Amino acid sequence: MTAGRGDAPGGGTSVVTRRDRSRALALLPPRWTLWSLRPRALAYVLTVDVLALVVAVAAFVWRPVVGRDWVVVALLFVGVAVHAEAARHIERVRITRDDRPFIDLKSMWTFAGLLLVHLGPALVLVTATFVYWYVRNEQHPPLHRWFFSWATVMLGTGAASLVLLDIDRGRLLVSTAGPLGLVVVALAAIVRWTVNHGLVVGIILLMSAPTPSVRRHLASPSDTLLGLGALALGAALAVLASVSPWLVPILLVPVIMLHRGVLVDQFRQASRTDPKTGLVNGAAWAEIAAKEIDRARRHHIGLAVLMVDLDNFKAVNDAHGHLAGDEVLRAVAAALSAEVRAYDAVGRFGGEEFVVLLSGVDTASATRAAERLRGRIGGLEVAVDGAGGGRRIGGLTASVGCVVSPTASGGVEELVGAADAALYEAKRGGRNRLVCAPPA
Repeated sequence: MTAGRGDAPGGGTSVVTRRDRSRALALLPPRWTLWSLRPRALAYVLTVDVLALVVAVAAFVWRPVVGRDWVVVALLFVGVAVHAEAARHIERVRITRDDRPFIDLKSMWTFAGLLLVHLGPALVLVTATFVYWYVRNEQHPPLHRWFFSWATVMLGTGAASLVLLDIDRGRLLVSTAGPLGLVVVALAAIVRWTVNHGLVVGIILLMSAPTPSVRRHLASPSDTLLGLGALALGAALAVLASVSPWLVPILLVPVIMLHRGVLVDQFRQASRTDPKTGLVNGAAWAEIAAKEIDRARRHHIGLAVLMVDLDNFKAVNDAHGHLAGDEVLRAVAAALSAEVRAYDAVGRFGGEEFVVLLSGVDTASATRAAERLRGRIGGLEVAVDGAGGGRRIGGLTASVGCVVSPTASGGVEELVGAADAALYEAKRGGRNRLVCAPPA
């Protein structure tokens, strides 16, 4: 247990904070939030964990380990430690999201290990890497999440090893020179990424809404390139380690630069994202809408703008607290995003107001979409935590203002203004209703 204020001089007593005690208790398996998962999600997690343990044991039974392998693993682990310490200040400020996989660059070391040693020692390197990053991480994730992440990488590494192994000759195909070696290594990297990424997305989907969007939970294109880039660096690391090991530290320079590049992209995304809901903010939505209006005008298609406002939202905050109100906003944002098409734009306009742009619609289809959104919000049951335990907030209603532009002739401000005026009419007419403005 960690001392809260440090050990007293001369070996005296130490002061243990309540936070330290609760953190230690959270490490006990009976206290894991894992057991509160839905049955299917729990079965999925446990199955992946058990399979990873089976693969780890089978790797040592399958092939003997030579002494050289442990030397390589030890040297690669030194690289892991140096990398982790050099990137700590960057990882500390990285933005993580529970609805998408978290991509990092430590896979370069474990993939290099797979290319250089047998599967058993390679899996030991995976485990040592995860343990070191967990210990050195200032914000420890729940232990069961860490274990599941480890299990997905173990299974991905095991699957990639099947690509690298020449069954007939019992050796690694990576030792084959020429284009075949390149193809095999690239295929192994893709298999490792797909298995690892797919297993993580699978549990996210099982823990999401009843009708989750697969696309919404996939890694972004930039994160995908980052993950595959880390594996490519791992391949380069393996080659460099085989030819001239003393040149390996040079690769830390592009790795740290990649870490910084991730921060730049995340800061750019953060400037466009509403922190409470994860939707684009008003300024970013207006930029997206302007581009969509130009596109619709060029292709002679219609579009619609909806202003969605939660009725009596102040009463929710007053009755349940602002933290519960934030949970409601997040649930509404997720419901709106799930109900519209992937190429429609949903943003948070401010407060309890949301704005939606529907492309390629006429008045009838826009009206149907708006009514579906109202119905979706009305059917929400939002689970929130409180001092008296968990509870559910339901009975939500929303007023919607709609404007349709059949020829996309209006600008963003004009369409938003018309939809906002229609929303005001809906509020004045008694709330929980849809009002459509005349076509713009």
